[in-house]
Amino acid sequence: MNANMLIGYQKIISIILLILTGFLLGKRGVITEQTQNRITDLLMKVIIPFSVFSSFFSPFTTDKLHTSLQLLLTALIFYPVNQLLLGRFVFAGCRKEEDKRRLFVFSNTYSNTVFMGYPFAQALFGKEGLFYASMFNLPYNLYLWSMGYCYLTKQPMNKQGVKNTLTNPVILACFAGYLWWMARGALPAGNTIWLQPVQEVFEMVGACSTPLSMLVIGSLVAGTGLGGIIKDVAAWYFSAVKLILVPGILLLVLLVLGISGGGLVIPVVIAAMPVCATGGILAAKYHVKKEYAASLVAFTTLLSVFTIPVWLACLIKFL
Repeated sequence: MNANMLIGYQKIISIILLILTGFLLGKRGVITEQTQNRITDLLMKVIIPFSVFSSFFSPFTTDKLHTSLQLLLTALIFYPVNQLLLGRFVFAGCRKEEDKRRLFVFSNTYSNTVFMGYPFAQALFGKEGLFYASMFNLPYNLYLWSMGYCYLTKQPMNKQGVKNTLTNPVILACFAGYLWWMARGALPAGNTIWLQPVQEVFEMVGACSTPLSMLVIGSLVAGTGLGGIIKDVAAWYFSAVKLILVPGILLLVLLVLGISGGGLVIPVVIAAMPVCATGGILAAKYHVKKEYAASLVAFTTLLSVFTIPVWLACLIKFL
């Protein structure tokens, strides 16, 4: 086992211990639902945007530019193709339950990229992992609030969806960070020394992203009320597709295409994340099996505690 793989496995263990700590704090009532909401707001509005922007402080290189554009192209193709194939083939057997089929397709296409994908990418692969995850995520919100939103809710694209996409703090941080990274590549190194204190502030605030996210995830698992979903065969089938099949097929496709390094690992990490909470929120608002949708978020998050470390351990070999 080489040094990089050893470090990777150590980080996986650290992540598991953080989630376990959050689980224990949740069980003891130290992290309550109100605390979860406040930490989540802080993460989504401040800490993760700071973390994302700080990842663009890395030096400009043509290799990173090539990989980032490769990731953008992969994401632009992955989301619509994934949604189409899931609806036409994988969940075609649910046509008698149209609401459940739409919920399955949406929830399987759009993962918990920001709240879980970013911290895992950063924890395992450092700033470079977060940089690449940010690039892969740029098309995510565009698709989620357009074709994803319309598919799940049967509603036309509205102004609120456009606003949610354009004003999302994480998306703004991605665009601003990428523009800064491109502009910085054209500046002499000495001209950016005065920005060092600002860079350190972004890095220190952003460093809170992984530990806080994992603590909240652990506490969410501790408070999960899964009810009858554990006995639902369809939920297990859905979870196997979400957490194993889709990232597995994506990995094989990228390998066949000859993609390696960050361009290979980051998309698979993002695809292996559990269901995003947005699906549960939209399902509740538009009455698309809202209780079932909330249970899917909790159920896949719980299962991902076991599947994600396995994926990360496998993906380390491709770095």
